[in-house]
Amino acid sequence: MSMRRVGWVGLLFLVASVALAYNPQRALLENEKNTIEIVKKDGPGVVYVAVETAAKVVRPQLPPGFEDFAPFFRPFIEPPRKGTGSGFVIDKDGYILTNYHVVKGADTIEIRFKGDPKSYKAKVVGAVPPMDIALLKVDAPRSKLVPLPLGDSDQVQVGEKAIAIGNPFGLDFTVTEGIVSAIRKNPGVESSLVPYLIQTDAAINPGNSGGPLLNSSGEVIGINSAILTPSGQVGAPQFAGIGFAIPINLAKDYLKQMKAGKTLTAEEIIKTRPRLGVTVLPVSAYPPALKKRFKLPDHGLVIQDVEKGSPAAKAGLKGAKDHVYVYTPNGDVLDFGVGGDVILEADGVPIYSINDLRAVLFKKRAGDAVTLKVWREGRTREVVVRLAVVR
Repeated sequence: MSMRRVGWVGLLFLVASVALAYNPQRALLENEKNTIEIVKKDGPGVVYVAVETAAKVVRPQLPPGFEDFAPFFRPFIEPPRKGTGSGFVIDKDGYILTNYHVVKGADTIEIRFKGDPKSYKAKVVGAVPPMDIALLKVDAPRSKLVPLPLGDSDQVQVGEKAIAIGNPFGLDFTVTEGIVSAIRKNPGVESSLVPYLIQTDAAINPGNSGGPLLNSSGEVIGINSAILTPSGQVGAPQFAGIGFAIPINLAKDYLKQMKAGKTLTAEEIIKTRPRLGVTVLPVSAYPPALKKRFKLPDHGLVIQDVEKGSPAAKAGLKGAKDHVYVYTPNGDVLDFGVGGDVILEADGVPIYSINDLRAVLFKKRAGDAVTLKVWREGRTREVVVRLAVVR
């Protein structure tokens, strides 16, 4: 009995101590001041995106040669769908950036601003689907439009502050804070044309997609787009400490074209980027017997072909001298070029896959040089290639 009394007395003393220690007028920490300032300044420019897709009659897509069987396949009705996401205003003309997957296939798009229950109609102006980026334009009063400053994602450093604002699970205007956990080569959560992503531990959940990731200056450094969740999870994905944002510089590169009403395909994106002008195959794709026979290195990209007049051709890179054909158990024939140069490194970065090479070339512009470490006939050498846009 006495021990129980001592326990209650101790608990009451603790509560009283906390109450006396708490001061609602206390001085805010510098980090708190910074976060509050950013939320007040940039928050009104973050929007709630509501989309709706009408019911559609879908007819089965039959493979070529089976058109005569069409009468045996009845069309079905795809039910209407609703979804929500986030976005942010980038100028006073009403342009809003968001993820493409937020608005893909939507028949109607409505935007809501912080503190305003009214919805405003919006439309997709342009998009870059392979990079999960879309540009909207909203029909709203200019007084509602608070543009967010776009930062330079090339200058982002691991460990710096990161603030996410969005609408997770439909809870409009939610703020979370963390750090930039990594600048990571795309782990496969986005198209391979997105070479790297900003990883953050600022909580991101369904509904945050399309919202901004901000730095301590209140600049947008990324578009929140994806999360990794524990394997085996059932139901809607939920944040587990690893979220990803598409670097804002990627969106900036295509803003002009999106404003002009273009929806860019992967092929169009590749044509506008400076490249080497080679086709390659990773060493890891080669059967062990071939790797041993031709004494290939343990990693790299084997050049299959070099385009005439390309930067690679001008630098003296060599394509395959011969081809070996391998028959698979299911009857397919695989073509392996041999005798060509193997790209081991690019600007000092080890190359294991095409994504590794793309990540290095991504930050380059036409006229820039890239230094390649190349394996040729058992010896390594350095080759400097001056990049260009290869049409």
